[in-house]
Order: sequence, then structure tokens, then C-alpha cells
Amino acid sequence: MIRGKCMKKKIINIVAVLLIVCGISLIGATIYMKYTAHKRQAELRASFESMVDSNTDKDTKSADKSSTPKDSSAQKDPEVSKVKPIAILIIPKIDINVAVGEGTGNDLLRYAVGHFENTALPGEKGNLCLAGHRNFTYAEYFKDLDKLQKNDEIIVKTKDKEFTYLVTKSFIVNPDEVDVLSPTKDETITLVTCTVGAKQRLIVKGALKK
Repeated sequence: MIRGKCMKKKIINIVAVLLIVCGISLIGATIYMKYTAHKRQAELRASFESMVDSNTDKDTKSADKSSTPKDSSAQKDPEVSKVKPIAILIIPKIDINVAVGEGTGNDLLRYAVGHFENTALPGEKGNLCLAGHRNFTYAEYFKDLDKLQKNDEIIVKTKDKEFTYLVTKSFIVNPDEVDVLSPTKDETITLVTCTVGAKQRLIVKGALKK
């Protein structure tokens, strides 16, 4: 009887230790992923800024060797080196200031906002479509996207110019309702993220401020 109780107590202690270890491992993994996302986002921003600097140098007749881009691919994360930064997305109301990369693959969305390929570029006629996570584990840039209201500003800064869009509406769709990405006649923007639980998609639409 006593032996049975000791064995039961020993099993409980082992389970408790395993749960603690699992908890610590989960916290550690989350911290590592957040750190990696932050580091990669910083590198993508640096890559964009070097493009802006290079663009400025083209208009300067006496550019010296010190104007070499700061983020050489040898120093960058290999994953970031594959990504083309196209803009900086700024949404003042919800404190977003993030580099936008070309593509919407899972790896990219872990540390940046992604541009849907074959949709309009910033300032162009058509539908500029961007996707972002609101997942705490990774880069939660769009976590407060649901707080945007009509006429709130969405600013997209490219290497050449800055464009301001005004929110027109927001709504929820199912994942298969991809018509929200369809081209438009005017200069518009579409922001896409998951709803809580990731079962549906939150869509925010905007139009270029004239």
C-alpha cells in the first residue's frame, strides 16, 4: 500500500517536472521566434533604406565610396537576402511602421508585411494588396487592424515617393473569397489578415488620397 502511494507520488512529480520543462521550452521558443522576426525585419528595413540611399546617389554627381549600401548580403540572414523590399507601411492610428516584402509566403509573413504578387504597386491604378499576421508568436503587425475606421490614414512609402490611402471600409470574408484581391479601376489598397482563431479573414479597404 505504502509502496503504491510512493510510486504514485513519484509519477506525479515526474509529470510536474515534464510540464515545467515543456512550459519553459515553449516560452523560450516563442522568445527566439520573436527575436528572429525582429532581427529580420530590421535587416529588411536596412535593405530598403539602402535602396533609397542608392536612388538619391544617382542624382548626386559626386557620390563617394562611403555611400556603399550598408546591408551587404554577406551580413544578412540568407532568408532576408531572398526578399525584395518594396515599401514601408505606416498606419499612425495603430502604430504600424513596417517594411513590406514582395510575396506572401509563410516565412516572409513571420517577420514582415507581404505584397501579393501580380497586384498593383504603391500609387499605381489598381488594387495594392498586402497581408500581415496578427499572431503573437510571430510578427503581429496587423493585430489591431480591426480598430481602423473610415478615413484613417494608411501611408505607403516607396524609394521614390509617399502615398496616403484613406480607409473606406472593413469587413470579414471566408478564406476562399479571393475576389477581394481583384483589380480595381482606381488606386486602392487592400489589407488582409486572419480573424481571431484564423477561421476567416479581416479585410480593410482604402482609396488613394487625391
